[in-house]
Amino acid sequence: MRLEVISISNKLTKWEDETLRFYLKQISSFANISIQNIKPAQGRNLSIREVQTNEEKNISKRIKTDSLIISFDRKGKQLDSLQFADLTQKFLSSGRSCSLIIGGSYGLSESFLAKSDHVISFSALTFPHKLFKILLIEQLYRSITIIQNKSYHK
Repeated sequence: MRLEVISISNKLTKWEDETLRFYLKQISSFANISIQNIKPAQGRNLSIREVQTNEEKNISKRIKTDSLIISFDRKGKQLDSLQFADLTQKFLSSGRSCSLIIGGSYGLSESFLAKSDHVISFSALTFPHKLFKILLIEQLYRSITIIQNKSYHK
């Protein structure tokens, strides 16, 4: 089982890298996980659709053929931590790779979201990419501790 977080984002800052490493180390004993950062599409003359198309092509190149696709969008289904742990358990036990997709500043297109296996929202609020990626990794760690009945989640 492989978890791949695929994120449109710029170079990691020191605090982001340190925080992600902390949680990734905790998760690594339970699941094979990696983070792939893709440089955002640039160009003042690009339309929102052109930016999304460019970024989604780069995302799609990194998704394995048989991978479950979990996309994050504020219009997606909101789950509490126990529901997210239940979903995490389902995709961990599926035996398939799972690609967790964080779109760029314009989000993911409706067509990309439609081909996702699940579309999840952590909140109706908008988060900066650096913070959201950390929230996602922390919630994956929390899910694993819930699945393993460890005391991290209270």
